[in-house]
Amino acid sequence: MRYIALLLMVFLSLPSYALTQVDIFSSEVVINGENKQPETVARNTGMQQVLVRATGLKDVASNDMIKKAMRQSSQYISQLSYGEQGDQTTLRMRFNSAQIRSLLTQAQLPYWPDTRSNILVWLVEEQNFDKNIVWEHSASELAAGLQVNAETRGLPLILPVGDFDDITGIATSDLWGGFVGPISTASQRYPADAVLVIKSQGNSLRWTLYDQQPAFMTSSPKAPLSGSASSSKQLIDEVSHYYASKSAVTVASESSESILAQFISINNAKSFFELENALKRLNSVASLDILKIQNSEVTFRIHLLSTQQEFEQEVERIRQVTAIERQSDLPEVAPGFEKQVNTQTVGDESEALEVVEQSSIEGVFEGQNGEPTELNEAEIVVPVQEVKPDLVYEWLTK
Repeated sequence: MRYIALLLMVFLSLPSYALTQVDIFSSEVVINGENKQPETVARNTGMQQVLVRATGLKDVASNDMIKKAMRQSSQYISQLSYGEQGDQTTLRMRFNSAQIRSLLTQAQLPYWPDTRSNILVWLVEEQNFDKNIVWEHSASELAAGLQVNAETRGLPLILPVGDFDDITGIATSDLWGGFVGPISTASQRYPADAVLVIKSQGNSLRWTLYDQQPAFMTSSPKAPLSGSASSSKQLIDEVSHYYASKSAVTVASESSESILAQFISINNAKSFFELENALKRLNSVASLDILKIQNSEVTFRIHLLSTQQEFEQEVERIRQVTAIERQSDLPEVAPGFEKQVNTQTVGDESEALEVVEQSSIEGVFEGQNGEPTELNEAEIVVPVQEVKPDLVYEWLTK
């Protein structure tokens, strides 16, 4: 029955929608009672597994900032429960995606987005000079090892179901010989973004990766990648490294993947921090820098993990934010120094931005009694840096 369901899914799917969304931020770890602090060890192990999937780096735990963060792994967990695997108790964890991405940004580590290429695996095992194709239902330790290691790395794999169409559609010799035509034809019934052919001989695994949809393997062929490995783990590590290197992005403090967003009607410190926290929670936002505060206007540089369109859709769902049109482009002003009223500027566009501490922000917005109020009229001497925001929004007071 499950094969029929899979085939229905295949026929109803279009190649352009084959990409798979991977659950990066969940983990389940067996609690080892022999450890001194078993739950702490399990939490740290779970966080490390999530970070490996999120970055594509198997040695991510060696990063100094990650080491510090893992000492407080509980702060990154949003859901926690207990489960069972056989007669063993497990800890089920879901980590906060925004916090994990923020940590990766701070550590200058890449983020491998959770929408990933779906890879169809044709596996041929040779035993006693007899070669056989491994299907989804085959009792193959190698196939099981590939699936387990792929899940650990967040690499989506599917094996052919091995029904009548598969058995009659391709021969073992086609796969062993690497004949692209038959492989392409047999693979097109599956929602795959790439095809991986693996040949197993004893302890040797030789693999060839066609990193394109099956239909294009013959019509618009690209040179395949190939390699060899001695275990399923090594093979999955190599393929995962390729895709992570290809797709992952590192969001730096100065990034080309950023936009300038201006918010007006920010009249007190409370509104400022509510806005800042709301922006940081957005899935499309990796990090943000305060570029300028002037009167009741705040300009942020927003570092994105997705497209500007997705950011705009998310920010407009914030209840107190409404988009407005820019009245006009700001005039070009040469950098210099002059006296400004109620203005605080952090760095400029040609220099790394300084971190503005909370006490500094509150000082701009607070009155003499320390309560949040409208901006005071104190004059502050600051470097002049006019910036042209890409987007302008108004903060609506509750």
